Amino acid sequence: MIINIDDYNINYIDVGTGENILILHGWGANIKTLKPIIDLLKSKYRVLALDYPGFGESDNLKKSFSVDDYVNIVISFLYKLNIKKVILIGHSYGGRIILKLNYRSDLEFEILKNVLIDSAGIKNRLNMLIKLKICIYKILKNILKILPLNLNTKYKFEQKLKSKFGSSDYKNANKYLQETLVKSVNEDLTYCLKKMKETLIIWGNKDNSTPIWMAETMNKYINNSGLVVLNGGHYSYIDDYYTFAKVISSYFDL
Repeated sequence: MIINIDDYNINYIDVGTGENILILHGWGANIKTLKPIIDLLKSKYRVLALDYPGFGESDNLKKSFSVDDYVNIVISFLYKLNIKKVILIGHSYGGRIILKLNYRSDLEFEILKNVLIDSAGIKNRLNMLIKLKICIYKILKNILKILPLNLNTKYKFEQKLKSKFGSSDYKNANKYLQETLVKSVNEDLTYCLKKMKETLIIWGNKDNSTPIWMAETMNKYINNSGLVVLNGGHYSYIDDYYTFAKVISSYFDL
């Protein structure tokens, strides 16, 4: 299904009946990656999920976004569907959006509870190798600025630098998504944790993208939260689906 929000055609699904659950996908993902979660819940709940602008089958970005821009898209989506109460589930970047949604005090719907799966939102601790890599990139970028090269040549060299030093998410993104990713990862949302409603935190013990210490931090500062550790990586709900399904079935009384 398609819904238009802020001049973006947004692809979404709306299946099942019962209490409303909105599932938010991670960076570089889409609705299809959420199918294992949707299939678990749709027999008892009304399950909603959307592709953010720039992802899946929704329109491409027309400018760079911030986390708040995506938050506003989600809010408008729920308003248009006349949702008054909702349970939020977010994987990775979807968790980042959920943190900010819980922090907002101007919502016209009630967040009942949250599930964060390998969630982003806490700024990563940089090890010495990463710090050195960033330092070298900045030095080379500044040198490039003062070299007597034409704009086309400078642009080509700049793209090569980004390809050499950027993360896989950054390399695989277009210009607006790259700018959006930089804004997002540099924003630490730790301040949002104390405003979170009841939260189940699910994490992979081998997650290298959002390490397990982030889950422990969230569990420490979110009141009325619980942490379940699965045997898997950043997509722990797929890697250890059997355990994940048991946890979700118990939590949602399926």
